[in-house]
Amino acid sequence: MKHLVLAIIVLAAGAAPALAGPTDLFTEKVADFGVSPKGTVLVHYFRFTNNTQQTLTLGNPRVSCGCTAASVSKATVAPGETAAVIAHMDTRRIPVPNVTKSVLVYVPFLSPTQEEVVLRVQTVTRDDLMMSPDVIAFGSVKAGAGARASTKVTFMSDPNWKVTAATSTGGFVKAEFKEEGRNGSMVTYDVTAVLDPNCPAGNWVSDIHLTTSNAAVGKLRVPVTVTVAAPSVAVSPETAAFGSLPMGVETEKKITLKSGKPFKILEVKGADEQLKVTVEKTGASEVHTIVVAANPKATGGFTRMVEIVTDDKDQPKLVIPVTAKVVAK
Repeated sequence: MKHLVLAIIVLAAGAAPALAGPTDLFTEKVADFGVSPKGTVLVHYFRFTNNTQQTLTLGNPRVSCGCTAASVSKATVAPGETAAVIAHMDTRRIPVPNVTKSVLVYVPFLSPTQEEVVLRVQTVTRDDLMMSPDVIAFGSVKAGAGARASTKVTFMSDPNWKVTAATSTGGFVKAEFKEEGRNGSMVTYDVTAVLDPNCPAGNWVSDIHLTTSNAAVGKLRVPVTVTVAAPSVAVSPETAAFGSLPMGVETEKKITLKSGKPFKILEVKGADEQLKVTVEKTGASEVHTIVVAANPKATGGFTRMVEIVTDDKDQPKLVIPVTAKVVAK
């Protein structure tokens, strides 16, 4: 009987799942930049979230080649926090073009357990490919404004070279391209990133991927960066979400509009027999309160868009979604 009990204990221990280590926190361990022009600096963020119950401590990363530098966004990562290992690959320091260059990034996790995570970045640099500028950088864009920014991509080894498609990894960035000119074996394209006016405030990065007719440069990556400035008029909360709303019962929610300078509300659009919108102040003020009163007449989904027109030159229009699920009393 003792032997049977011992066997059961051993089997149970063997069936226990292994605890996740730092390596398991990374959903991405390889960043392939594809083909890149000689002279560009390629940047990638290996993001991870600490989904353990303990604080993680990281040391300074080391790399297998001097063409790449690596750092961590934060050395101490609390449970639930997200951090990143940032790799900068300088193609000017890659000696041999037209071949794949892979660099390993070793990231030491010091506590609660010691483990070294190995990441990898790689690219093929070409000295017959140019991109000017090498990043489509919008800089700072006002929220709601939208913008366009471009780069020139030139390939110098194929007179018949064509860009056949362009796609974007960013949900708020669209890609456009057009042929700029041909001169002997040199072909140039204009590649444009179009920023959606609905892009939220924050610092954003994405990539435009070009598909071309030459297998040697069949896939090209164009980095895109943008900082969308917070709107000059802040809305809190950003939506009037009523949740479950009894039919025929008027219910109110208050929305606050706040700015660093006085402004006026000139007009309110979107109200109807089931939705009233009242502005508490008519004069110029840094803070306005709007009362949204919903009184739906039928069960089901209830959605309205309230448009607030202001005299603020930087934020002349604000749109506040109003939602509810209408139920019987």
